[in-house]
Amino acid sequence: MTGSGFGKLSSEKLLAAAALIAISSGAVVGLSVGYVVHYSAPATRTFYLFDGTLPFSEPSFYNIPHDTFVPDTITVDKGDHVVIHYINIEDVSESHTFTMDLPYTFDATLYGNATQQGVVGTYPNVGDIVLSQGQNATITFTANWAGTFRYYCAYHQPTMTGYLVVIG
Repeated sequence: MTGSGFGKLSSEKLLAAAALIAISSGAVVGLSVGYVVHYSAPATRTFYLFDGTLPFSEPSFYNIPHDTFVPDTITVDKGDHVVIHYINIEDVSESHTFTMDLPYTFDATLYGNATQQGVVGTYPNVGDIVLSQGQNATITFTANWAGTFRYYCAYHQPTMTGYLVVIG
């Protein structure tokens, strides 16, 4: 029976080979764990939200147009500070709300339109806010709960609905 061939290698070469294998294995395991267990520190996420209208040729339900939110999905990580700049860009005199389902509430600063300049009002810890034509609002909150949460316009259901997706 012949030997395995390791008897011909010096102990220094065997230790060097074992060290290379250990280092390579450790790097592979470390990269794998780093990929699977990804953590990112909370950040400020800023979004611009507009109202839009779906191009349906059918009449609207009870004269409610087919309005939508653009974008209709906002995705953040748990712990992120969220800033939404919502702008009512209607070309007719039509109001919209930004309403969030519980458990979320937000702070909002409402800005005027062409006839009302500047800050119109500040609203701490609210669940909805109304914007008239041409107004805009800065909405802020911290994404403390993971899951999918609805935001919507209370006047234009069911089409004017969006979703906050909180990963974590």
